[in-house]
Parts: sequence; C-alpha cells; structure tokens
Amino acid sequence: MIFKRMSSSLAFLLALGLAPGAAQADLIVNTGTPSNAVGDGWAFNSAHSYAGQISLADEMTINNIQGYFSTDVGTVTISLFSNIEDGDGGFIPGSALRSTSFATGLGALAWTGASALNWVVEQGTYWVVFSSSYGKGSQSSMPGMAADPLSGYALMQGGQWYDAGDLDLKQGLRVYVPEPGSMALLGLGLVGVGALRRRR
Repeated sequence: MIFKRMSSSLAFLLALGLAPGAAQADLIVNTGTPSNAVGDGWAFNSAHSYAGQISLADEMTINNIQGYFSTDVGTVTISLFSNIEDGDGGFIPGSALRSTSFATGLGALAWTGASALNWVVEQGTYWVVFSSSYGKGSQSSMPGMAADPLSGYALMQGGQWYDAGDLDLKQGLRVYVPEPGSMALLGLGLVGVGALRRRR
C-alpha cells in the first residue's frame, strides 16, 4: 500500500516537473546582443513598430520571444505576422497571426519578452513584430548592430510598413521552442500517471 502511494506520488511529481512551463527550451533564433547603446539605436516609442523576419523549416511551437530594448512605463506588444511582398520585390509583414502584450516600467537595455506563448505555427516565413505604447516623452531604445542579424527587417511609421533592409537596424531577437526530448518525456510522464489511475 505504501509502495503504491509512493509510486503514484513519484509519477505525479515527474509529470509536474516535465510540464511545459518547466521544460527546457531550444533557442532557434539568436541574433546575439546588439552592441549599440541607448541613443545610438532606434527610438522605441508609440510611433514605431520594428519587425524581424524569421524562417521555420518545420511546424513548431514557439514558447518564448525576446527582444533587446529599454522600456518606459506603458505596454509592449509582441506579435507574429505573415509574410507578404511589398510590391517592390521585397517582403514586409502582412497580417497579425498571434499577439501578446505585457506591462512595462522604466528599465535599462535588457533582453525582454514573453514566455509560455504556446504558439503553434507551420513551416514558413514570418515576422516577429515589437510595438510599444508609451507616453510622448519616451526615450526608450531598440538598438541595432546585433552580431548575427536576421535576413530581413521592417519598420512601421505612420501606419505603413517599410522594408528596412538598408537601414542597418540589425536589432536583437531570440525565439525559443520546447526541446523535443522534454516534450517526449512529458508525454511519458503523463502516460505513467494515466496507467497508475487505470490500475487503481
């Protein structure tokens, strides 16, 4: 009886420990930390949105997205957009597919973002978009000159997207997905819990 209780508790703890929030993550996009300081980069305020283009080779689940920027009191929105031609032979963000927002306070340059997204996306090319809603006097910055920049960048001003490939944005981006091994172990843990319940 005691052994059965211990087995059941161990299986339950295993499942909890392997839950998506605790699972390890693979870094599938990593530009490296931009070298520009505040004032040398691009103003990150309510008048601008910045986007970086990413390509996914397979269907996957995006769990965490981070950008490198300073913050002011307000809100930052991170979105995943489709990819469309801009009419001039280049590509820009199309329509928003996924989106999340979070409140921010006054903060220095740092990797900042959203986790536990669970955004399941198909193979293809997408844009990760950062938008802020701050006061008019915001001095927030999203500096560029990342060590390993993305293949494409876009900038929104006045409600219109522009291909920013020639502007040397080179802003920082990190995208994480769950490690395949972690998800497999999670499945095994849940199967184990189910088996114990059936045996009871």
